[in-house]
Amino acid sequence: MRISGITLAVILAMMVASCGKPEAGPPGPKGDPGPQGDAGPAGPAGAAGPPGPQGPAGAAGASSQIRIEKGACGSPTDCQVTCRDDEVLVYAYCGKKRAPATYLTENSANCGATPDTTDGPLVAICGK
Repeated sequence: MRISGITLAVILAMMVASCGKPEAGPPGPKGDPGPQGDAGPAGPAGAAGPPGPQGPAGAAGASSQIRIEKGACGSPTDCQVTCRDDEVLVYAYCGKKRAPATYLTENSANCGATPDTTDGPLVAICGK
């Protein structure tokens, strides 16, 4: 009798299990969003865009405070350099060998009474 009772219980359990699924109820309310995930890998670089428009011109800068003045030494009389009135003579030399010049005033120099007219110009550095 025990075997018949166990067999009957197993058969009833299988019949109840095979009856089918119940219908789903209505959906519940929407839940809160979860935490943000980690960033993914960087994508490939895009193509370069077109160049932008040219910007406005900048303000004019201050002029140089130093300038170089050259005097051609074609004859002894024209082998002299004079800086502008608002400048002083910083340094001067004569020709390619850079022979010392004769300083006449604070803003002029020459290559002496008998300069070498074949060696090159008198070069002077004038500054404000």
